[in-house]
Amino acid sequence: MDKALARRAIVIGHLALTAPAIAAILLVPFFGLRMLGPFLLVYYVLAGVTFGWQWHSLALPAWTRWVVRNDVSDEEALQLAHRAGLAWLGENRIGLFALHTTAAAVCGIHLGPWLLSRWSIWVLPLFGITLPLTGSDHLQHFELVSLAPAFAVGYFIYPRFPRLATWAWVVPTVVLLYKMLTFTEPYSSVLVPHTSTLLSYFFVIQRTMPTLTPDFGGVDVVRVETQLIIVAPFYAGVAYSIGALVAKHDLLKKFLGRSPGMQQETEIAQTERIG
Repeated sequence: MDKALARRAIVIGHLALTAPAIAAILLVPFFGLRMLGPFLLVYYVLAGVTFGWQWHSLALPAWTRWVVRNDVSDEEALQLAHRAGLAWLGENRIGLFALHTTAAAVCGIHLGPWLLSRWSIWVLPLFGITLPLTGSDHLQHFELVSLAPAFAVGYFIYPRFPRLATWAWVVPTVVLLYKMLTFTEPYSSVLVPHTSTLLSYFFVIQRTMPTLTPDFGGVDVVRVETQLIIVAPFYAGVAYSIGALVAKHDLLKKFLGRSPGMQQETEIAQTERIG
């Protein structure tokens, strides 16, 4: 390959691939911290990796095609990409892991509550029900809101991105275990007995949102926040992974009835017996 072309391709490659990918990895956590605070930092970082990986995975083939159009073979273009650091080692694994983990967390933290609000605004009025939606409604249906959307997304996203889809539970579980290992119940002292066990503090969901009163309506604000940003992603990660696992093994079709592949095998076996 011509040296001048190689230098130009490397510069263009880093400007078009590396710089935007690194910018996404840095800027997404930055804006997440500025807008939403530090509580979900690990998911901001994974979201940044997801956006950076998506850009890089789309831009690298385009860059390769541009290099090939300059009378360069595919093999030479690939070698140049590796030599110049444009093809990142482990990029697919890291990017897909970040993608699935981020998708599961978004389901637990944002998608579930959003779907609940759409249900209240769009569906219930069709049945003559016009109850206003409150934050307590989310807590009343916490398990369903956290699990059902994540299961569905994991099931339907698996055929498009099958790799590492069943590992979406890992990061939320590690975060939950860390919080449980470092747990000290707020406001507890030798004079005031603990009001809950470790497991109940995290998994017995408080069904009422705090209110703007001196005692927050008798609701433990820290506990509600912990359940919304720690337990909800954990539930969603597990449900997302189960949904991907169900899609991987075609369990819904096997549960609801024989899958086309199983039916075809049965018909072939019957034909062979008759023959």
